[in-house]
Amino acid sequence: MTISEKITKRKSVRAYLDKPVLPDDLAKIIEAGRWAPNTGPFQISVIRDHGLRQQINDRTRNAMAHSGNDFLRERAALPGYQPLYDAPVLILLSGPVEDTFSTFNTALAAENMLLKATGLGLGSCFLLSPTLTLTGKDSHDLAQAAGIPDDYTLQCAVIVGYAAAENKFTAGERTRKGSVNYVD
Repeated sequence: MTISEKITKRKSVRAYLDKPVLPDDLAKIIEAGRWAPNTGPFQISVIRDHGLRQQINDRTRNAMAHSGNDFLRERAALPGYQPLYDAPVLILLSGPVEDTFSTFNTALAAENMLLKATGLGLGSCFLLSPTLTLTGKDSHDLAQAAGIPDDYTLQCAVIVGYAAAENKFTAGERTRKGSVNYVD
């Protein structure tokens, strides 16, 4: 698959089979993230432990329900909604608290991982909702269990797994976004 094909084929998968990702495929996805353009350090924490993923999922759903954001509250109230969509792998990307570029470094790493997962035939989804749970003073225990260093903060997350046929929480077909302006 060419990079152009990966870009157009990639989509946000919000339903996964109960099937582990092959260790070799997961290693390739993580390695792709490590090769992303960056301006400084970042941390990749790979969570395969079901119990820890469930704790993060449950706290995230609770944080969404009490966020004050209408979209997040409505999403959390959907019957059967799980913020991590039962994916077998949760990848957390964090950066130094004081580094202004942590958001960019981690987002670029996440995009590399999403494209690699697509190329390997796996489903994936970029997430921001776990930041509601894994940042702030009340999250230290969970952030520590997830391997996020004390002087780092979670910026984004990626979930990976084998896509299920039914995807009831999908946002619909992808369309191109953004406007373009050429200045010659």
